Amino acid sequence: MSARKESKNCGGCLQVLDHSRHLTCSLCGQHYDIQCAGVSEQCFLSTLTGDRGAVWRCPSCRSREPKANNSETPVRSGEGGVTLRRGGSGPPAMEMELDVSLPDPELGTREDTQHNIAAEPVGLRAIVEEWRRFREDIRADLRTMRDEFREDLRALRGEMRELTGLVRRCEGRVDVVEERLETLEKEASVNSVAVGARIDAVEARVEAAERRRAEAGPDDAEGLRRTVEELKLELNEREQEALLADLEIGQLPEQKGENVLHAVAVLATRLGVPLEERDVVFAERVGAPPAEAGGRARRVVVRLARRHLRDELLRAARVRRGVTAEGGGRVFVNERLTRSNRQLFHRVREECRRLQWRYSWTRRGRIFARKSDGAQVVQFRSLGDIERVFGPPTA
Repeated sequence: MSARKESKNCGGCLQVLDHSRHLTCSLCGQHYDIQCAGVSEQCFLSTLTGDRGAVWRCPSCRSREPKANNSETPVRSGEGGVTLRRGGSGPPAMEMELDVSLPDPELGTREDTQHNIAAEPVGLRAIVEEWRRFREDIRADLRTMRDEFREDLRALRGEMRELTGLVRRCEGRVDVVEERLETLEKEASVNSVAVGARIDAVEARVEAAERRRAEAGPDDAEGLRRTVEELKLELNEREQEALLADLEIGQLPEQKGENVLHAVAVLATRLGVPLEERDVVFAERVGAPPAEAGGRARRVVVRLARRHLRDELLRAARVRRGVTAEGGGRVFVNERLTRSNRQLFHRVREECRRLQWRYSWTRRGRIFARKSDGAQVVQFRSLGDIERVFGPPTA
């Protein structure tokens, strides 16, 4: 088996040599490709492939060879600027300085010195080494930039995934809110139709009773009157049932161009029952606006999407009776009553103050009063109940 050829590097460009196209210096033993040797391919193939190639010397070794005798030169310059004539020789001291054939303990023999000089890198080799270091620095910087770019890209992808998930969650919440709004609208429409139908029925019964009263004689007048009063009470109760999810807020400061829904949400937060926008069906002021700036604020009517939220707000308002709005004034939160019930409740409170009854309140649209702790609770449905409980009004 033939041994593998050992790879050789060019002494000039330091690249791996092609074994078929290079020259070896006969003095220093360095190998050079034909480009660094300064030999054309035609000259290499024609003259330097045989014995002449075996005695070839590299440019570095040729530059260190002593020059031939130039005694025929008419005038040549010597050491120290001395002009020597043809055939002259330098001074003895110069010959001694140029004699380097004696052994030196530090530099070795003349042959070792020449070999060491030839083995040392020339200027081109230093440039190649500098280029290699520069190239490694560039590669290190590029690797650092690549790693930083990858980290930034990973972070950006993570943020994009988080943003995508947030958008999807928001879309899901919006869909849920839309579904709930549609359900509430359907329920409100069904309830409004049912309440409207019941009101129409009661009105029809009232009209029929009034017609019978007009047609009846004196004996039937009292019975018809009682029937009409019962029908009116029933109609009032049906109207009150339609307001079971409503609240009435009094003395809430009024400002021009205000956002009533925002003011209601702030007040609910102070009461400890936070409200979201989807929890409120509507919030608006009722009544005529104040005649002048700084006048008495109009009442605020609020309809909530769920009845239990209204009950929670009422309980919180009873616990925190001194709650104030942003303007600093005390605010009153009560059930929303029909016009008849509101007038009736006002009369009941006046009679309680007159006769020193301690308690009067409303619950789910019904009006109650009690004289003292432990006393019987009385419900009021009409003005007749006030006369029956408190007696006829005094003059």
